[in-house]
Amino acid sequence: MADDAANPAPTSQDVHRIITNRMRNGRPARWEDDISRNGLETEPFRNGEPPSTFSTAAVRGHPVWAEAADLDPGLGLDATLSRDTAPIPPSDDREGYRPGDDVAFWIKGLVDYLKVRAAIERHGVTARSILDFGCASGRVLRHYAFQGEYDVVWGSDLNHRHVRWLAEHMPGHVRPIGNHALPALPLRDASVDVLTAFSVFTHIDVFELHWLAELARVLRDGGLAYVTVHDESTWDMLTTDHPLAGRQRQRLKDADADLANRVGGPLPPGRSVARFTERGPYRAQAFHSSSYIEQVWGRYFEIAEVLPLHHNLQTVLCLRPR
Repeated sequence: MADDAANPAPTSQDVHRIITNRMRNGRPARWEDDISRNGLETEPFRNGEPPSTFSTAAVRGHPVWAEAADLDPGLGLDATLSRDTAPIPPSDDREGYRPGDDVAFWIKGLVDYLKVRAAIERHGVTARSILDFGCASGRVLRHYAFQGEYDVVWGSDLNHRHVRWLAEHMPGHVRPIGNHALPALPLRDASVDVLTAFSVFTHIDVFELHWLAELARVLRDGGLAYVTVHDESTWDMLTTDHPLAGRQRQRLKDADADLANRVGGPLPPGRSVARFTERGPYRAQAFHSSSYIEQVWGRYFEIAEVLPLHHNLQTVLCLRPR
C-alpha cells in the first residue's frame, strides 16, 4: 500500500503532458511512427508506366545504360522489358532514387540485380528464395520478381507505404512484409537462400548486432548475404568531386560537425554514427572500419568477399553463414 501511495498511477493529465513533451522534443505523436513509417497511411499511388511500355531506343540511349550493358553484354533487352509489367512507383516513393527519371530508376535497379546474380554464381549458391531487406518500393526487388527464377521473393521495409505498393503491384510469388526498427522478421529459421540489403546498415544507429543475428537466423547454411556499407573506400571518396560526395559531406556536416571535420584523414576505427534527426526510425549515417567488420560482423558471418564502391559510394560485403 505504501508503495502504491508513493507511486500513484498516472492521470490522463500526466499522460497528456508526457505526449506533449515528446512532441516538443521531436518524437512522433503516434508510437508506430517511432519504430516504422506510414503505418496508417492510405494515400493512393500515382504510378508511372510499366517498363514493358518503354522503347528499347530510350533505354539504350540513356546515359546509365552502359553499366548494365557491360555487366551482361548478351542481355536481351526486348525480352527483359516485356517481362516487367508492373508500373514504376512515384518519385516520392523511391527513397530518393532517380526521382523524375523512370528509365534510370529501372536501369539502376537492373544493374544491382545483375551484380547480385553474378555474386550468386561466383559463390556457387543455389537460390530458390531471396529476401530484399529494406527493399523500399522494389527498385531491385522487381528484377528478382520479373527477371529472376525464384520460387519466393520476400521484401521487407519499415516504410509501410512501400510494403503496400509491393502488395498492390508485384506478382503473386512476392511476399511483402512490414518490419520496424526493432530486430524481428516473421520468417522461419534458415528459410532464405540469398538476402540483400542495399543502403540499410548505412543507416542503422542502434540494434545493429541484433539485426545481424536476425539475418543470420533466416539465412540457410550455404546461403549468401549481399550487404552494403560505408567503409574506408566511401570515406576517402568524400573528398572527391563525385556527384554523390558533396551531398554526403553536407549531410554529415549537418549531423555531426566533429565527424565531418575528420574527413580528409583516416576513417575513425570502429563504427561511427552521425544522427541527423531524433525523429522516427530512419535517422543516421553509419560508417564501418574494415577492422570493425572483421572483428564484429565476422562473429555472425564469414566475410567471403569485399567489393569496394560496388553500389554507388558504398562497399558490398558478400557474407556466408558461420
